Amino acid sequence: MPTPPFFHPAGVSEPAAALHHVQELQDRTRADLGSFWFPLVVFGVLTLASIPFLVPDGSPAIPYFWAVAGPAGGAAIGWYCHSREQRLGVSRSGTPFLVTGAVLFVAAFGLPAVTTGALQEVVSAFAVGAGYLVFAWLSRSPTLAVLGVVVAAVPAGALLVGLAHPGPPVAATTGSAILVTGLAARRAEQRSA
Repeated sequence: MPTPPFFHPAGVSEPAAALHHVQELQDRTRADLGSFWFPLVVFGVLTLASIPFLVPDGSPAIPYFWAVAGPAGGAAIGWYCHSREQRLGVSRSGTPFLVTGAVLFVAAFGLPAVTTGALQEVVSAFAVGAGYLVFAWLSRSPTLAVLGVVVAAVPAGALLVGLAHPGPPVAATTGSAILVTGLAARRAEQRSA
């Protein structure tokens, strides 16, 4: 009788061991498809790069930055996800993620247009935090849920303490949180591979 290409403990039947192995493969593939480190690293870096464009005189530098950086970041993430699916040989519908990203992008641009003062500088972070909560729900990721709460709580805290120009510290804090979460997720994936 041939030995299966995987280990099974004594007393476990070959069919049970095979089913266990298939379940492990399914879990690993699902985890690979649900990987979120790359989008977090991209948008963490972009958020940090946006800080010099957050000028207090009300000039439109930051919308121009995000008008270019947002779609470029989205395109990089789309390319990454597509190549990952090609490598894995499986795919899932990206529509819920694309719709969420589009709504997030519109809200992040639209909310500053209808607000003023300190709130105007940080209101986009509330849209981003809400977007991460939706991404967390779609991915069933507690990590993304916590990140979404943090990204929304930071500007709320800045407004509560009355910072006159909260944009740069909020961008620095949320961008760092997003980047560090992405790097930690990448490291965890590498360890589990």
